[in-house]
Amino acid sequence: MLRQWVRSRLPSQETLRHNKALRLFGDRLLDPDYWFCNRHSAAVAVAAGLFAAWLPLPMHTLVAIALALLMRGYLPLAIAMVWVNNPLTIAPMFYFAYRLGLWLLGHPEVEFTATFSLEHNALAVALPLLTGCLLLALASAALGWLLTRLGWRWKVQLALLRRRARREP
Repeated sequence: MLRQWVRSRLPSQETLRHNKALRLFGDRLLDPDYWFCNRHSAAVAVAAGLFAAWLPLPMHTLVAIALALLMRGYLPLAIAMVWVNNPLTIAPMFYFAYRLGLWLLGHPEVEFTATFSLEHNALAVALPLLTGCLLLALASAALGWLLTRLGWRWKVQLALLRRRARREP
């Protein structure tokens, strides 16, 4: 049922072919393998989407698409996972990444005052933020990949047990 709902919401190949932002990826985007969900493609898509969600860059979706294409992931899931980072969660996520980066690098916290100038203090803010974001991106991608693989395996084993239980008198 969920699979049918997802398929009904996916864009057509013509829509993708004529989208100007997606021309960067060429015809690879139209390969049916990227639109088929299996254990490997789902785990890769979750990892790609979560990794891209932590990057402090614009256009997270394009980064997730590029990573999913590179690693043969399920594109709709990679795009959906990027939205873990949304307008409600972006500030807490990046603040946590900044604090983690400060702790890892051993830097003191930059004081934000009325005279705070981003151009003068950009490196003091950017380096801890990028460090924290990169570490959290790698950790969440690895954890997302692992949990997806384990969840898929659990689902298959549960279906097998149910099938065996139906066969037994």
